[in-house]
Amino acid sequence: MTVVVVGLGPAGTFATRALAPAGHRVTAIDAGTPGDTGRAPLAAAAPTLRSATHEEAVRVPVPQAGRDGIGGSKLLAAPQSYRLDPWTLQMRSRVEARHDAGVLPPGTDVRDWPIDPADLHEWYERVENLLRVGPRPATRWTRRMADVARRLGLEPFAAPAAASPDTGALLGEAVETGRVATMLGATVLEVLTDHAGVAGVRIHHEGRIRTLRARAVVLAGSVLANVRLLLLSGLGGPVVGRYFMSHNFLRVRGYFPGEDLDRGSAGPATATAVAEYDADGIDCTRHGFVGGSILQAAMTGPDPSPDPDRGAVWAQPEQLPYRDNAIDLDPMVIDALGRPVARITFALHEDDHRRARYLQGAMRDWLLAAGAVTTVADEFVAQPLGTHLYGGARMGTDPASSVVDGYGRVHGVPGLVVTGTATFPTIGGRGPVQTVEALAWRSATALAADLR
Repeated sequence: MTVVVVGLGPAGTFATRALAPAGHRVTAIDAGTPGDTGRAPLAAAAPTLRSATHEEAVRVPVPQAGRDGIGGSKLLAAPQSYRLDPWTLQMRSRVEARHDAGVLPPGTDVRDWPIDPADLHEWYERVENLLRVGPRPATRWTRRMADVARRLGLEPFAAPAAASPDTGALLGEAVETGRVATMLGATVLEVLTDHAGVAGVRIHHEGRIRTLRARAVVLAGSVLANVRLLLLSGLGGPVVGRYFMSHNFLRVRGYFPGEDLDRGSAGPATATAVAEYDADGIDCTRHGFVGGSILQAAMTGPDPSPDPDRGAVWAQPEQLPYRDNAIDLDPMVIDALGRPVARITFALHEDDHRRARYLQGAMRDWLLAAGAVTTVADEFVAQPLGTHLYGGARMGTDPASSVVDGYGRVHGVPGLVVTGTATFPTIGGRGPVQTVEALAWRSATALAADLR
């Protein structure tokens, strides 16, 4: 019987690539079609949003940033390819060992990942070898910022990036096995189960609703799509949708009057980065927050910058899992088929603001040391519809506080696996895509063994 993979971004591509060579037939379903640049109206129906449970949720004016299509999320990664720091995977135990659990803010529920960092290291190695991850050549801007970082006592490094942002070739390798059928422009409406576990999926395709029988299902969509599908299917247990998190991006711009910084000569994956402000690099007992972010002085992209005398440093700061930041189903708003859309409850907390202020100060100092005459920090705002969303189906060993185990297997539902950032218990201060790929490869390999 078939394994259904839902979503063909990096997670779904890696899952399909692991399952098909292991001898399993795969139906890979994606809501997008070639050439799509927007969100699929059913799989990614625009959610509603509120900042607290006592508020009425409102329709968002624009859908979540991103796209639904093969490799869509990978294209958004620029294609930077970071590993998470081991501290991020063991945040709670390391904070308790070095400080005390009391430094974690009230309302949070920080849990260690149920994965040995050494195990994940092996899968990182596999991804990096396959995708040829390495630094991009330095530019005038990145060399300048690296030199300044060294003078500040930091240890700069070139941001790691995959050779290409496109995962389509990897999917092609799986298709060539003859065991993969792709179904584009289709939406999975519900995961079906019976007494033994997964029984299949109900889908909407070409104007029809029908059932596909399956031995197992891998949910490999975005956070909102995965969590909404679990909720619509009545699966995942008591904490589905809880502990939703986001990288609420920071940027500080510096002005270098009369200088051409040459920031348009390379793509945004080219960057000089420093890690001293990530993980436990900042004294949380002194500054009132836990975690930080890698800081990056990056290029603008392939087109010449309209402002050659402006440089920027940006960060994607840690956010802790708060129970009141959550995704559920809106009882008042439905999609085109009459199904409830996702409702997001999300607010920044005091530790988020403290962390942002500290990081903005470090970013400003780096730019001023590089010769910036003035700096301007973008306003720090909540970004619950950004490109880096997390949580809602987090991994753990206890079904009372988690949705999946360390291999993404949904507690109590044999054959159902969730991949992607929805499973992250913590998020770290760097991009998630390589971790998504490593976990999807690892989870699908375990599933292939389970199905033998």
